[in-house]
Amino acid sequence: MKLLTVQLARTVWTFDVAETNPRGKNIFWDLVPALIERFEFKKYPQEGGDFSKGMIFTLGSFTNRNDDEIQVGLTIWSDGVAADTYSTTADSDEFLDQVAKLLPEAGYAFEPVMIQRKAYLSQLFVKCEKHLSELNPRLTEFARKLSGVSGDRTIQPAAIEFWPDQEHTHRAANFSFQRKSGAAFADNRYWSQAGLSTEKHLEMLEELELILS
Repeated sequence: MKLLTVQLARTVWTFDVAETNPRGKNIFWDLVPALIERFEFKKYPQEGGDFSKGMIFTLGSFTNRNDDEIQVGLTIWSDGVAADTYSTTADSDEFLDQVAKLLPEAGYAFEPVMIQRKAYLSQLFVKCEKHLSELNPRLTEFARKLSGVSGDRTIQPAAIEFWPDQEHTHRAANFSFQRKSGAAFADNRYWSQAGLSTEKHLEMLEELELILS
């Protein structure tokens, strides 16, 4: 399994955001400007805007532990925050740590114990020389019959998914492994999603590749 690109590396912290502002300060006077200055966001929320989808900051950057300049986005909801990078969830984690340290500097409250839950969303493009039909020879036979019925002789198994129980209130994203849309089968390019850190996502893809061997 070869990593081609990281489409998204998201870290989500769930907590009551109102607790960071117990005195009801106007965040557009100090916190929002502090975030813009520290992380150089090019797009950011304006006072009086529509925040039904959260307060969204994009096209920012920060320096990670390896002194790499990482592009980052930040979304703030009433019940948590999310950081988006295009490198690794470890960078997204580190960015939120930096945001957490900035809060007291700007006159707001934050303690790690306030975090109720942490979650991840990883989306990757990878190259895999194995084929999903190798999971079971009956899949190859079914694809052959389907090709005959449809008249399209290029049909192959193209995706596999694992879902958590949809009754769960807090559920991880589906694990998905599927052919990259628009790419030729011969390119062996796949898109994959998991509710895991980037590192764990890659580990599970390696294990899937062994199953396909």
